[in-house]
Amino acid sequence: MRRATLLIVLWMLPASVLAANLARFFAEVHTLSGQFTQVVRDRHGEMVTRGAGRVWLKRPGRFRWDYQSPYKEQIVGRGSSVWLYDPGLAQATEYSLSHALGRTPALLLAGRGHLSRLFKVHNLPMRAGLEWIELMPYGHGQGFRWIRIGYRGPRIARIILRDPMGQTTDIRLHDLRLNRPLPASTFRFRPPPHTTIVHE
Repeated sequence: MRRATLLIVLWMLPASVLAANLARFFAEVHTLSGQFTQVVRDRHGEMVTRGAGRVWLKRPGRFRWDYQSPYKEQIVGRGSSVWLYDPGLAQATEYSLSHALGRTPALLLAGRGHLSRLFKVHNLPMRAGLEWIELMPYGHGQGFRWIRIGYRGPRIARIILRDPMGQTTDIRLHDLRLNRPLPASTFRFRPPPHTTIVHE
């Protein structure tokens, strides 16, 4: 579920914590849809998996990630629950939001807690044609060491997360559409027939 938390956490961050261009993005953007690619590497830099798919987000607190490769998977969040659907196993698992996303993301999604008590925020040097900031959580148990956001102007282009084991997840966003109407059905999960339902 950590894969989905990356953009979800950023989507809910108060604009005041971010650089001016990103502050404008988060203040003005209410829906987002587009494509993403994802590469996961181990602590030695060796590629573990490569994936791709589509993402949709809508304030407040709605999100959907459809992974098309390396295998199909769907993550849908709305309200207090998150569904993880694996069509290969014909299984759908429903999680509470706090269980699915962990303490820090859940606080941000719920609008509780003060960001300065949760993250240290640093500006990083420009790299690969992008400006960068880094978020480092205070304490332990958040599931990541840091999140780095790469942006060009007001557009987020890249999100990198390092977990406590040294594994890195690198997501690149492209073909983004902002503030387009998204029907409620986008974020409504209905298990297909003959799907095994699990509640965590």
